Amino acid sequence: MPVIFISRGTMSGAHLVVDCLHERMGIRCISREDLEKIVNRQGELATRVLEKLAKATSAYDQFSQLRWPYIVLMREALLEEIRTDNVVYHGYSGHLLLPILRHFVRVRIEAPFDLRVKMTMERLGCNEMTAHDYIIEADDHRVKWARFMYGRDIRDTLLYDLHLNQERVTVETACGILEHIMAAEAFQASAESQSKVERLHLAVRVEVALVTDPRTQAFEISAAAQSDGIRLTGPYLEDSELATVKAIALTIAGVEKVQYSPGYTSKLEIKSLY
Repeated sequence: MPVIFISRGTMSGAHLVVDCLHERMGIRCISREDLEKIVNRQGELATRVLEKLAKATSAYDQFSQLRWPYIVLMREALLEEIRTDNVVYHGYSGHLLLPILRHFVRVRIEAPFDLRVKMTMERLGCNEMTAHDYIIEADDHRVKWARFMYGRDIRDTLLYDLHLNQERVTVETACGILEHIMAAEAFQASAESQSKVERLHLAVRVEVALVTDPRTQAFEISAAAQSDGIRLTGPYLEDSELATVKAIALTIAGVEKVQYSPGYTSKLEIKSLY
């Protein structure tokens, strides 16, 4: 079955759709917050990145040092959860962590501003002005987050396969639409798409080993699992540093051969790596 990636607008009611899917289909649901709990096992990394985001424009160097490890660890946590597919993930921009595959469906759930204000007042027990300010601030935060982390604007409709506006599309209707997509043949996992997930998982395990090892954590090195082994791409390294990088990669089960290509290629263009 597919993996549904839901990008939830601030107080858009996305959690109600997720709850509906779980009740009607018994599908497993995971959230951004679930993944961050896993990532935070690595020295409270997710929390440190969140704290620095507000100062990113004036302290970008410090933020960028945490950005790549955060992406790698979040990607590993996400892949661990979706390897068996038939999962709904809901967060802000998690769909940007992975390339587009046959059984990955990217959904954006939004709602009119007045409806979001009403929902915020109910959930937070606040007045209309406070709810208004909360939504504006949260929206701004999420746009900045995606821009700094992935170089993408989450408001771009082309980043999604489906956009649901709850002004007229009710929770039950949205749930029914997603239920239909989950059953559609076009979005079922194939042997090829499942193989790509496993290759992604192997590659990210190598990246995790590199970002968590004190000897190599300062390097931004991406990995791709190919037919001839693991191909690493990163900065120009001294011979001793390169030997260490390759040795660490070879400790990962399933890795038998490692190639290294020096050069500062963008780690955001993950689609080109697989």
